[in-house]
Amino acid sequence: MVKLRNITKRLSKARFRINLPLLSYEIPIDEILYSQTADERIAKLDDIKRDLQGAIDAVEGLQIEARTRKAEADNLQQAVEKLNEDKDTAQTLLKLPEESFARLVSRASSRGRIRGVIEGVIIGFITGALSSFLVWYLTKGH
Repeated sequence: MVKLRNITKRLSKARFRINLPLLSYEIPIDEILYSQTADERIAKLDDIKRDLQGAIDAVEGLQIEARTRKAEADNLQQAVEKLNEDKDTAQTLLKLPEESFARLVSRASSRGRIRGVIEGVIIGFITGALSSFLVWYLTKGH
């Protein structure tokens, strides 16, 4: 009799567990063995079925989202690779050998600099005169 009580106590504490990804469902053994009616057991199985269907729907949603994110990541990776290629090409085209640069600077003479200053003053004077005339013309009639 004592052994039977110990077994009954142990069974009352035992649980039946169903492990699935994202879901773990436990049912006490007592409820399975000593359920009052079959209708209650069927209702519990329906609850478990709804829970499992919800988990399946959630996993499918996660799969769809993961595929979308993977496609976005692949597109970004291709864009990064293209940008790196463009960067390398631009750097290659923009490299100017030091000798060419030194020759370009050495050819610039003081005459060229003076000519540039004179041209700048003349252009500045002409644009200043034109802008002053334009302001005078627009404000004289009003």
